[in-house]
Amino acid sequence: MLLVNKCTPGVHKRVTEENMRKLNKTAACGILAAALAAGTLSGCSKAIDGTKTVATVGDEKVTLGLASYMTRDQQAQTMSYYNMLMSQYGVSGSASNVWDQKGDDGKTVGESSKDGVMKTINQLYVLKAHAADYDVTITDDEEKAIKEAAAEFIKDNDEKILKKLAVSEDDIVTYLELVTIRSKMHDPMTADVDTEVSANEKDQTRVTIVKVSTEGTEKDDDGNTIDLTDEEKAQKKDLAQQVLDKVKASDDVANADMDALAKEVDDSLSATAPAFTTAGDTDDTLDEAVQDAALELKDGEVADKVIEGDDGYYVVRLDKMLDEDATENKEKTVISERKSDLYDSTLEDWVKEEKIKVDDKVWDQIKVTDSVSFEYKSTDSSKGDSTATDADSTKDTEDTSAQDSSASDSAAEDSAE
Repeated sequence: MLLVNKCTPGVHKRVTEENMRKLNKTAACGILAAALAAGTLSGCSKAIDGTKTVATVGDEKVTLGLASYMTRDQQAQTMSYYNMLMSQYGVSGSASNVWDQKGDDGKTVGESSKDGVMKTINQLYVLKAHAADYDVTITDDEEKAIKEAAAEFIKDNDEKILKKLAVSEDDIVTYLELVTIRSKMHDPMTADVDTEVSANEKDQTRVTIVKVSTEGTEKDDDGNTIDLTDEEKAQKKDLAQQVLDKVKASDDVANADMDALAKEVDDSLSATAPAFTTAGDTDDTLDEAVQDAALELKDGEVADKVIEGDDGYYVVRLDKMLDEDATENKEKTVISERKSDLYDSTLEDWVKEEKIKVDDKVWDQIKVTDSVSFEYKSTDSSKGDSTATDADSTKDTEDTSAQDSSASDSAAEDSAE
């Protein structure tokens, strides 16, 4: 991948606050676009000394060059992902103006992203410190591949740009070694997790439901949702009853297309087929009244009456009391969550024991603002861009950074592996 860092003079067309919230929410659930294990960078930033120590973790010194690389790589991935989302959702403007926006804590997105990068650095070095406890090492073949990738990165980048990034070949090698160790630590750290999952935790019941919502859609002058009147609720219940009547009248209730039948009553209605844990605690994602009604049925049966839930009326059909596929997936999810919890808690304890010490004066040299835009482009298509952006690189502007360091590093980790 080719990472192009472009100066962005002038005023950006602002992304609306509502659209940015939508983008932030989606980005939090997704995976950033790409990882740069070795590629070409170009752009503009103030010159910094990458050999300076920006932080220490135990006896390990972290160079500013390593932190700079992680920040720039991170920002580019965030930008690529946001631009993709903006294109997908038809949002106009530029995602490069996200960094100066402030969150509820008063920090800008850029400042928070720097905090995230430093947190990731802390975790990487702590994992390295405990690698020997689990006999985790980097093999000769892995070390060779890492050094080749680092050398290729240096080869592909203009010397002037490398100075502005303040990243050296040793910094790239160190980073790839760290993420390689991290990728190998998860399994041994979670090897002792209990993989026995009880029926109460895993058994899944599959239903098909049609919901007619009774939540209000209008708001008063204070912005509070106005509840439906009893008459309006009665109309909603009548819609659900019409759907139920159509399902019951079908030749094959067990296989009736409840989605199509619901739309015959009202185009806005649709059917879903959720699963819930049969014998365990109530599933918060599915109305308890629906679960109770389903457990009274046999496979293929539909509830004889409309079920009233907390926020709507339901037509309920039991598809399968014990859905084998859903149960198997639930079992895997439970085990995965146990491993994740153990990994996170163990790492958290290690970090508490050996917190990172940051030299704020050195770290403050990397600014995260809206002044510079980082974007990924394919190597072939961006060779021409390099020349153009190199001309901009002589300008003295602020640096920019990243939003979600854990997601970025996970992607980079995959590349390293």
